[in-house]
Amino acid sequence: MRIPQRRVHRDVDESARSGTGLLRRLPLKWLLFAVCALVVCLSTGLLLVARTAPQAHAATWTQVWGDEFNGPAGSSLNTSQWIYDIGTGYGTGEIETTTSSTANVSLDGNGHLAITPLRDANGNWTSGRIETVNDSFAAPPGGELEVTASLQQPNVSGNAALGYWPAFWMLGTPYRSDHNWPKDGEVDIMEDVNGLSSVFGTMHCGTYPGGPCNEPNGIGSGQKPCPGCQTGFHTYTVIIDRSVSPEQIRWYLDGNNYFTVSANQVDATTWANAVDHAFYIIFDLAIGGGFPAAFGGGPTSATQPGVPMLVDYVRVYTANGSAVTPTATSAPSPTPTPTASGGNGFSQGVNALSSNQVQFWFQPSGWTAGYVILHYTVPGQAQQNVQMSYNSSAGQWQYTVSGVSSGQTITYSFTYQKNGLQYDTPTYSYTVGSSSSGSGFSQGVNSVSATQALFWFQPSGWTAGYVILHYTVPGQAQQNVQMSYNSSAGQWQYTAGGMSSGQTITYSFTYQKNGLQYDTSTYTWTHP
Repeated sequence: MRIPQRRVHRDVDESARSGTGLLRRLPLKWLLFAVCALVVCLSTGLLLVARTAPQAHAATWTQVWGDEFNGPAGSSLNTSQWIYDIGTGYGTGEIETTTSSTANVSLDGNGHLAITPLRDANGNWTSGRIETVNDSFAAPPGGELEVTASLQQPNVSGNAALGYWPAFWMLGTPYRSDHNWPKDGEVDIMEDVNGLSSVFGTMHCGTYPGGPCNEPNGIGSGQKPCPGCQTGFHTYTVIIDRSVSPEQIRWYLDGNNYFTVSANQVDATTWANAVDHAFYIIFDLAIGGGFPAAFGGGPTSATQPGVPMLVDYVRVYTANGSAVTPTATSAPSPTPTPTASGGNGFSQGVNALSSNQVQFWFQPSGWTAGYVILHYTVPGQAQQNVQMSYNSSAGQWQYTVSGVSSGQTITYSFTYQKNGLQYDTPTYSYTVGSSSSGSGFSQGVNSVSATQALFWFQPSGWTAGYVILHYTVPGQAQQNVQMSYNSSAGQWQYTAGGMSSGQTITYSFTYQKNGLQYDTSTYTWTHP
């Protein structure tokens, strides 16, 4: 499943930078290398480290930057290394104000950075968000970039954790000058919400909304278990690998690769714009927003303030390799069929044709798709991206896959064109040998008055556990609201106000089906 990140970034208030000097140290695990490192540093200014690396890493890495967060308890960060982001909102719905106060961002005296969310007597939240001054972290052509940190997620759970949203992530350096998100690339190395003791890894790229990377959701791992990640320190790592073809981004938890995105999952231009350049690093601990809302909401009166995210270290390495020309495969560009007017939604599913053959199908609900691309992964094999064929007698786009085995669980999704725009579906799963699967929904917006509109979501033959509406009125912050079920209409509905004639509203839905959560594409509607 894909989880709404909804992270649209705004300018940094660099006038608010502050802080004092930070003592730095060589960590104990590197003491055996101290003498050699000193010689290298004096001659080249770099620290060369030979280390035993996880499988598929380069054998030798060069540490190009790092911070061990040594210093007296309660001291500020070194502003030659870090920028404090000051403000609120950030386009994600989070409610805290980020500050440069040592009450929110400081060293704890034990070699850790502490980012601490606080709530005042009026219920207002403050927290911290920092980014590196250095924005030159890049994988060299034919080489690799590793960014890694050891951190402890906020040690809080249950109702006391509602609204907590810790994150360790990177933005593409071009964003600092052109502010073009998500084109410039975002790599979320670690995110979690509401004290779930889990981890999410995500890449954001392309265009917003929709586009080749399904924004604002991005291309993500979904929720992965992270046992003990709130009670102790664990290592979160991302490697951008330009030594392989196609190029890759790999996510690791304690050295175990749990998610990979390859260049051939998007077109070559999208990948190059998002990946083949430098990045800078960000740590923050948000409170509230669209992501926590999708997992139960928050903050509430029960949310406990004062529980920090602790960071032991953050380090950046590069490794040079033999140059490889990446081969990012563009999506096929079929000749679109005529687009019918009206209609929203679709049905989809998988039918078993034999013991080792299944047929995937996609059926628009009252509209005509220009094309449909199927993305599917059979266990133990690479993801396949194939053009589906239209069966006019069935009114479906279809594709048959052979060589599957009973019991295998295939994950799949679709990319489709509607009214000249491209959209991506959530990710589904199908177990070979089970009954045929199917799902779908209809949705839309009805004008209620000059300032109000009724959003509706209608499952096609199944029951939703809940539906959350995400919508944005121009000039206003994104709203994330729980929809109400209207049994007489068979629809989930929500009436929104504060809009004017001619305004174009963007919106999407998060829904629960059979105990799993899914996200829709992003739609637009113009108020008459």
